[in-house]
Amino acid sequence: MRATVMYGAGDVRIENVPDARIIEPTDAVVTVTRACICGSDLWPYQKMEPTDTGRVMGHEAIGVVEAVGGEVRKIRRGDVVIMPFAFSDGTCVFCHDGLQTSCVHGGFFGTTEVAGAQAEAVRIPSQTERSSRCKSIKTTR
Repeated sequence: MRATVMYGAGDVRIENVPDARIIEPTDAVVTVTRACICGSDLWPYQKMEPTDTGRVMGHEAIGVVEAVGGEVRKIRRGDVVIMPFAFSDGTCVFCHDGLQTSCVHGGFFGTTEVAGAQAEAVRIPSQTERSSRCKSIKTTR
């Protein structure tokens, strides 16, 4: 699939990367229909140290759920979803207090650990959604 890959400050390329896929049974894969540049994308654009591997950038997106892992219960294939910059699983004390960006099981898109959303598709980890107040992606259903 095609994705926006940052290799260092000011070095952004559109490249072919491995397809987004389900890795854990709590994952979802979303085909991105719209992505945007977050202010947080601009920090590495100005200061990221050069790297040989690069990283798929992008935090927020809108898309369609293409696949869900076996433990995902609240979203399904075909749902149109809005994805914020962070993912969370809804199980920790921070999530229950409405602080999903502090989820001890979550993280942020566009890092070396979790690819960003400026791509044709993106893997969304931790979609157990045990708490209805905490979701990594919001469905428009």
